[in-house]
Amino acid sequence: MTLIRFATLAPEGTTWMDAMRSLDAELRERSGGEVGFKFYPNMAMGDEQDVIRKMRLGQLHGAGFTGFGLGEILPEIRILELPYLFQNEGEIDCVKTALDAEIRISFAEKGFIFLGWADVGWIYFYAKQPVVTPRDLSGVKAWAWAGDPLAAAFFAELGRSPVTLSITDVIMALQTKMVDAVYASPLACLALQWFTKLDYVSDVPFTNSVGAVLLDKKIFDELSPTNQSLLLEIAQKQTRRLVERTREDNRLAYAQLLKEGLKPAPSSPEQRCEMQAIGYKIHSQLAGKLYPQTLLDKVNNVLEQYRTRPHR
Repeated sequence: MTLIRFATLAPEGTTWMDAMRSLDAELRERSGGEVGFKFYPNMAMGDEQDVIRKMRLGQLHGAGFTGFGLGEILPEIRILELPYLFQNEGEIDCVKTALDAEIRISFAEKGFIFLGWADVGWIYFYAKQPVVTPRDLSGVKAWAWAGDPLAAAFFAELGRSPVTLSITDVIMALQTKMVDAVYASPLACLALQWFTKLDYVSDVPFTNSVGAVLLDKKIFDELSPTNQSLLLEIAQKQTRRLVERTREDNRLAYAQLLKEGLKPAPSSPEQRCEMQAIGYKIHSQLAGKLYPQTLLDKVNNVLEQYRTRPHR
C-alpha cells in the first residue's frame, strides 16, 4: 500500500480535515486499499515553510496550503490574494478558472501535483480596538506572517510595522499581548481560538485567501496510472465541495464570532474607499516583483469582462 504522508495547519474536526478524511476514505475504497493518506493536522509538522522543507526532504508527501505556502513555491499565485482585488465569489471563481491550467503546469514544473483548490476564504482584521483606517493602526501591535512579501507590502503602504511571527506562534503572542491584532478568515479565527483574545472584527473583508492541496510529484509518479487518475478525480471532487462548504462555514463562523462577543467595527463608504485606494497601489507596486505585469493585466482583463457581463 502507498501511504501518502499529508500535513495541514487545520485542526482535527474542521471543515478542511473533514474533506480530507472523505477524500482518504473514498480513495482507499476505490483503489482497493492500494492508496491512502496518513494525516498530520493542527500544525503538527510546523509552519508551512517547515512543511515544504519536509516535502523536499521526502519526509512528507503532500499538504494543504494557504496562499502563503503556495507562494513559497510559486510566488505569482499570490496575485489572487491582492487586497481589494475581488468584490464577490463569482469573480474569484472566474479568475481561478482562467488561470487554472497554467497554475497546474507551473506547479508541475516545480515538482508538485496540484490536486485542487481549497480556499481559506475572505480575510478580516481582528483587534482589541476597531480598525477601519490606517490611522486606527497607530499603537496597535498587528501580526503579520513572517516572510510574507504581500503582507509586508500591505503594512508598508499602511505606514505601519507589524510584529512578524510564524502562524504557530500567534496564539501565544496573543496570550502574552505581544500582538493585539491579527487577520484571518472567520473560520480560521474560530478554529485557532484567536478570537478569545480580541474584541473587534472588521465589517468587510480586505482580501480573499486562496488555498490548495499539493502532492509531491515523486510519490504521484509511483502510483499506477489507474490510481493516479483515481486520486486526481476524487481530489478534484472533494476540493470543489470543500470550497463550497468553506464559504458557507465562513459565513456561519462570522455570525458565531459575533455571538461569542466580538463587535463589528463599522466603516463608512469613505473609509472603505481610502483602504481600497491603498490596496490598489500595491497591485502596481508588486508587478515585476511578485508576479509579472502581464499576469496582472490578464487578471484585470478577466475581471473587466466578468463585470460587464449580465449576471443573474
